[in-house]
Amino acid sequence: MLSLMLLGLLCTFWLASATHKFLYRARFTMTLNEYKWIPNINHRVLVTGLILVELGIALLLLFPVSQLFALALACAALLAYTGLIWLNIIAGNRALDCGCLFSSEEQGLGYVLLWRNGGILLLHVFAVITLEPDSHPIDVFTGLLFGGVVLLLGIISQQLIRNQSHIKAIKR
Repeated sequence: MLSLMLLGLLCTFWLASATHKFLYRARFTMTLNEYKWIPNINHRVLVTGLILVELGIALLLLFPVSQLFALALACAALLAYTGLIWLNIIAGNRALDCGCLFSSEEQGLGYVLLWRNGGILLLHVFAVITLEPDSHPIDVFTGLLFGGVVLLLGIISQQLIRNQSHIKAIKR
């Protein structure tokens, strides 16, 4: 059951991440232009590739035969994103937008993003550990419902954290 919930949560996370990049392609492409250490290729092509990889991860997580591969691919993507954020932080390139999920406001780079990504990476590791070889594809859809609820709670929590700076400014 834990495996089902984790897979649903992670599938929802990657689907939301791909959807965010798709809906805000222009903004995300501009964000990538500001990052250092991005491969020297057309950033529109890179964004399209990232969308396809994230969508692929979400779809592969649905089927037991491909879940382990999807989790490995997801870990690789998370490590790449986290490494890129870390490199930009240590280079002093912190003022740019992180490109995080459904952000209506810019969120600069910081160590909290590294911790967040580390937590998400741990969820993937736990999913690998708890992976059940006899799960059925239909089981994952129940997990998707759980994932959707957790994603909405996460978006609400992230907005509450962002609002702290606005509340502090009002109090001054």
